[in-house]
Amino acid sequence: MTDVQPKVERGGYYTLAESARRMGCDTRTLYKYADRFGIVPNVNKVTNRPVFRGEQLIRIWRAAF
Repeated sequence: MTDVQPKVERGGYYTLAESARRMGCDTRTLYKYADRFGIVPNVNKVTNRPVFRGEQLIRIWRAAF
């Protein structure tokens, strides 16, 4: 995971792949950290895939460091 805070908008929604890319880690690593810190990704109602809000990504990053 990157040691620089990810550049995301707090209210923006990011797919799992985009979230992992911005955090500088693998998707499995992102899920591991989210689970460890009790953060549940939202589900896109159209595609039925997980999405993270920018605020959630920042919380994961801050908790990890």
